[in-house]
Amino acid sequence: MHIIAASFDPDAALSRTSEVLALGDSPERLAEKLGITRELDVVKEGVAPASFKRLLTDIVKLKQYVEVEKQIESIKGDKSMLRFLGDKFKEKQVAKLEEELRKFGALIEAPRWFYRQPRVQLLQAIRDYALDGSQQGDAAWIEVASEDLVFPIVNMYEHADQPFAQKVAAQLEKPLKDIDPKFLLEKFEGNRSISFDFEKGVATYYTPAPAG
Repeated sequence: MHIIAASFDPDAALSRTSEVLALGDSPERLAEKLGITRELDVVKEGVAPASFKRLLTDIVKLKQYVEVEKQIESIKGDKSMLRFLGDKFKEKQVAKLEEELRKFGALIEAPRWFYRQPRVQLLQAIRDYALDGSQQGDAAWIEVASEDLVFPIVNMYEHADQPFAQKVAAQLEKPLKDIDPKFLLEKFEGNRSISFDFEKGVATYYTPAPAG
């Protein structure tokens, strides 16, 4: 796939991010700064404190789900100690574990819930704003393999990463002005912005900024 890569000024990116995070007490000014006045309701909800306990609960469930899946694969692949107890016993154990999987419900809703949260949508817009004000004008299309792109939130759900989920939840539950700008740029995701590599000073993103 093709994406855009450009040099960016790390100090400018952090400064712009801090600047808009500080506008949490004025949603109207924040929406205007981000160019999303049509989404003022989302901005107002996004600046308000919110609980992300469900994120942690969902990640725990996902981790348990993955563990049960591994048990099933182990039994089916004759890697479990149960292989000595005969096929019928193994079949019963697999059926029991598959029934346990069904009790977890539709875990696909977990990331959908996360990305629908106004706080998350607001932070995505802030991340894109930081990108637009810090890139250095040398943008160029590059070709990359999709599997080489890193999406921290996606990876968090795919790998049921509890330690990272705790860090994400802690940041999301802070007053807007107290969110760590560098964490937002390095460890979050945007609508257009993909990554900010502070060591190389290179940002990647999907599409050019909309015409102003």
